[in-house]
Amino acid sequence: MMKPVFEYMNYRDFLRDYYAEKKEQHSFYSYRLFSQKAGFKSPNFLKLVVEGQRNLSKESVFKFCRALGLKKKESDYFENLVFFNQSKSLEEKNAYLTRLMRHRARPGAKKIEKGEFAYYSEWYHPVVRELAVALDFKDDFRKLGQAVVPAISAADAEKSVRLLLDLGFVKTDGQGAYWKTSASLTTGAMVRSVAIANYHKAMLQLASDSIERFGSGERDVESLTVSVSEETYRLMMKKAQDFLVKELLPMAEADKKSERVAQINVQIFPLSQRLGADAKGDRDDNA
Repeated sequence: MMKPVFEYMNYRDFLRDYYAEKKEQHSFYSYRLFSQKAGFKSPNFLKLVVEGQRNLSKESVFKFCRALGLKKKESDYFENLVFFNQSKSLEEKNAYLTRLMRHRARPGAKKIEKGEFAYYSEWYHPVVRELAVALDFKDDFRKLGQAVVPAISAADAEKSVRLLLDLGFVKTDGQGAYWKTSASLTTGAMVRSVAIANYHKAMLQLASDSIERFGSGERDVESLTVSVSEETYRLMMKKAQDFLVKELLPMAEADKKSERVAQINVQIFPLSQRLGADAKGDRDDNA
């Protein structure tokens, strides 16, 4: 028996499972039968949607919900799921994901998934996680909030600590002392991609603000603009990832003295379209 629609984060996966179950139950079931029931002229419209060759409009969503036999709450969830999957902008994805999370907040929903969205929804949660362990604040959340740059309110600092405790990211002895755990969040790729995108945008804004907030002795901003092959571009991205994970992270983990929390961003992104056939041949730097 297939999962309820509420447990899906990709509507095409739901439709694929729906069709497979119907086909298993009734050998005569076909894409044509679904199209007839939904009111589509194309006999293989469902197949095209499942394979990602067609998207659904609001009118099509209504027809699908009717053909799928979804009830009101299921239909609401399916509609939001469709437009969450199909939306292009992060702003739209956030709006639809918030609605989806409300439906998934029912009993039995995965707490860790909602927790991940909450954890990355505010830039300061990872900062508070580090500070809660490094700073002797003894549940003085005003002191904790003031240690964050830029500062956050005592209420936000307390909420952040409560979230970290709830997720198992930190533990406490009940006397104001905290320590980190090795717990990690794992959830569906759809939720993770939006949550991480929100987090990166916030951190990049803080990086921009740091140029005016701190003197050159307290922050370092470096950049290069280069022209490279696609192969080298991919290699540079891999090198940047390795630098963070294999060089800087072990250095931080080996440091037993915590005096400040720092953010390290490495960005590599295109500033032009791929030139393809319009690209010149081998470059001669001496020409």
